[in-house]
Amino acid sequence: MINGSLARRYSQALFKIATETALDPIDTDLRELTKLVEGNKEVNNALLHPHISSSDKKSIMDKILGEEFGETTRRFLHLLIDRKREYLLPVIQREFTRLADEARQVVEAKVVSAISLDDSQLDNLKKAIGRMTGKDVRIISEVRSDLIGGVLIQVGDRVMDGTVAHALNRMREDLRKTSDKPQEVGVK
Repeated sequence: MINGSLARRYSQALFKIATETALDPIDTDLRELTKLVEGNKEVNNALLHPHISSSDKKSIMDKILGEEFGETTRRFLHLLIDRKREYLLPVIQREFTRLADEARQVVEAKVVSAISLDDSQLDNLKKAIGRMTGKDVRIISEVRSDLIGGVLIQVGDRVMDGTVAHALNRMREDLRKTSDKPQEVGVK
């Protein structure tokens, strides 16, 4: 709970700076930085190691980031390191992206299917979700074979479950409910 409110304050402060300078590049930098830290165990260990000094962490991260990241993102990372809040980076990034999407009128839709959807199917889903929300849509596609078939769509806190697995579970529950009721035997 405390980490969430801390992350929210950091992301709001960075968002304010980003809206005054360059929102999209900072959002991209923050996403890439988070992906780098979460996706590389060595980078993650170096950044989060309690016995590595702040100056060494900043030096290591500067070498890893190179010239690809903007100055604002680099300074923000240094601030997190100085205040020993680097562990909040993923939460800050998610909150920052949410604020940036809100400002750009973009909604993120997570689409989960049993098989990989082709570009035309994703485009049709994108258009339908756009009509439903009235916003531009960014789709994140995921494949999960346990769904058997159909599509599960999550937009914010709304979930539309059109999967075969969900339909089978619903059918199973309906059968359990009706089997608990006494049945009439005989012919009328």
